[in-house]
Amino acid sequence: MEKSTREALLDAGLDLLGRVGFRAWSMRGVEDEAGVPHGSARHYFGNQRGLIVEVVRHLLDGDLPRPGETPKQQVARWLGPESGRTRARYELIIASFHDPDLAVELVRGRDRFVDILVERGMTSSDATEFVAALDGLVLDALLRRHAPETLDPERIFKRFAAKFP
Repeated sequence: MEKSTREALLDAGLDLLGRVGFRAWSMRGVEDEAGVPHGSARHYFGNQRGLIVEVVRHLLDGDLPRPGETPKQQVARWLGPESGRTRARYELIIASFHDPDLAVELVRGRDRFVDILVERGMTSSDATEFVAALDGLVLDALLRRHAPETLDPERIFKRFAAKFP
């Protein structure tokens, strides 16, 4: 199935953000990346602010654990085929330090992740700590440029293994 223009813009926005960073990111660059006419992003999102908020929401929807996905598989996905999206997430986290609206969206996304883990049987405090631990593990792996297959997140998983049904 072919992507809609809106979805193509959101995916292109994430790809570009992960590759060039927040400072070099622009609506025009996103449109070029998506291969759509200039003005398309403005049509769908109103302005750059509207686009970035929707890019954040799109990112966070894709970051959530998939049905039946183990944390180890999720980390491998984040560091493997979705590493550009993962780099985009950290760009957005840094930008959120100076943008309370972005911070609200990112916190909302983390809370959704915690809620899914609670639904799977973890306590809220354990799920919150687990999300933070995964985040630190992934950030460290990106900084060190570790290949996903070389990453052994078992120590973190063992700490929380009893928390999963």
